[in-house]
Amino acid sequence: MFQRKYELIALAWATTLSLLTFESARCANQLIRPFNVYEGLIKDIRDYFNNTCIILLHANPNPIETQGLVEGDGLLYLQRRLSLNYNIRAVIMDFNLFNTRQVSTWIAMAYPTWLVFFRNETEYADFFSEIYIPFDCKFMVARSSANESGREIITEVYQIDRGKELKSNQFGVWDMGKGLKGPTRGLFLRRNNLYGQNIRVTSVHDPPISLFHRNARNEITRISGFFGEVILLLQEGMNCTFTYKEAKSWGACLSNSTCTGAVGMLTNNEVDFAATEFMMTSDRLEVVSFTTPIYTTKCRTYIKRPASANVKWDAYFAPFSANTWNVIALFMVIMSGSIVFIQKFFAFAPLHPPDAHSSTRFTEILFYVIGAFCSQGMKQSSLDPVRMVHFVIHITAVVILAAYSASLISFLAVSTFVMPFTTMDGLLKDGTYRFGVIGDSADFSFFQNTSDRILSVLFDELLMKETHLPNNYMDGLKRVCKEDKYAFMTLDNMAAILQQRVDCKLEPLDAITQTTIAMALRPNSPYRGIINANLLLLRDSGILQRMLQTQWSVQPVAVSMLSLIAIIIINLSRNLNPLILHENLPN
Repeated sequence: MFQRKYELIALAWATTLSLLTFESARCANQLIRPFNVYEGLIKDIRDYFNNTCIILLHANPNPIETQGLVEGDGLLYLQRRLSLNYNIRAVIMDFNLFNTRQVSTWIAMAYPTWLVFFRNETEYADFFSEIYIPFDCKFMVARSSANESGREIITEVYQIDRGKELKSNQFGVWDMGKGLKGPTRGLFLRRNNLYGQNIRVTSVHDPPISLFHRNARNEITRISGFFGEVILLLQEGMNCTFTYKEAKSWGACLSNSTCTGAVGMLTNNEVDFAATEFMMTSDRLEVVSFTTPIYTTKCRTYIKRPASANVKWDAYFAPFSANTWNVIALFMVIMSGSIVFIQKFFAFAPLHPPDAHSSTRFTEILFYVIGAFCSQGMKQSSLDPVRMVHFVIHITAVVILAAYSASLISFLAVSTFVMPFTTMDGLLKDGTYRFGVIGDSADFSFFQNTSDRILSVLFDELLMKETHLPNNYMDGLKRVCKEDKYAFMTLDNMAAILQQRVDCKLEPLDAITQTTIAMALRPNSPYRGIINANLLLLRDSGILQRMLQTQWSVQPVAVSMLSLIAIIIINLSRNLNPLILHENLPN
């Protein structure tokens, strides 16, 4: 399709390689600008986008042989000047050769940065009539200024979707003296309007974060819950419309390269966007694209809290540790021995008559001391040293009894339980629990493909025995409460949200892994950039975090007001060029 054009085309590759493309008609000169214009503009564009190298593409099979030495020397001369003067790596390649090589199979149209040199009489509609410029593609057209020599007007062009009207915005101006004056705003602050484009959205019924609402014809009209509010803000911020389709599961890719659920709908081009929580896993990254992360959380297994014992026989000894009980017993023995020693000593003293009412047997005195610790009295002695020992015994007994009583009441009043295990290894060794995850999901694939020995054995011995796995997190946690000894793996935030919706107390085991949650799009989706830009704006303004904290408890009116505030902030960002959006320039 490029063979019939009369312009010089240049492309710049954005990350690892920079491209410049030249093309002409069969009888036209390859170069339609002076060398200094090509050299200066290419250098400034390369610096603006931070490209690494340049490929000069031409449309003729071999310009050096078919056009003669003059045209061939022109391309070689430009290549040499870029390399020597600016240390820019540049190569010459036939466009047809480039297009048929394997490199074209993994290069998306939006991956390079394209620069096309137009003659002034060339019309945009004619040139791009057979070319699709994706929404996120950086495709620029340079035209010579009609009023000033050596001045180029640069326009960026794109389409909302294939077959839609070509959109154009002025990118900047370049001249010999001042160089390039490009835009100060990022790509998706300049392209922040989809002009009502319809985006096909799918989601999974996963209460309370994604719920479907249907009309009388059983058609999905909207999605509520956390992700429903997120896509509502995206819809207002991007000026687009959504049509909805339900996915039966999150989906996974099978060994035969087919995918199921929402993942399969994305790979088969049935939908454009999956608005539900997707774990960002390596196998999914090969088949779908993800948005910027929404939040991070941990995966762990939950079980129903074990019932506490009705009679706590050890509760009467639990208030004090074993060492404390030993010290108390030693104190009783020492006090009893002290009384016996004092009475024996004064019995042999000639100036003191013996205490006829006091016993000198150690065992009898020991029982009196134990009785004092049980709030019983002791026989009064006529010996002052014995009375002092009695006083110390009673004071110590009062203090110990008060501390013991308070601690005993708390032990009897507080319901305690003992976890049967706290790790996945303990779950496996226990042997009495069943184990489940959401079927046809990344959770199942995680255990299926794990290299961990314990998790692999658990998958083979427990998970594969389950004939009917839960469809969502709510279903799984309800099974934990309903069925005896059933363990279920879920996300921490989902367990916290659903705890109030199930009729038992959930107890977590140790965390299995940390995971990042995002939404998913078709591979190489042109709308990924604008969606990420709006999500970053919501995150940096605090709205996304606020929604994560309050979405589950606010009333519908409050949610609508939160949405209105977010929409106002997004709209203001278009006019005020907010610095809150951390978008690296240039794009």
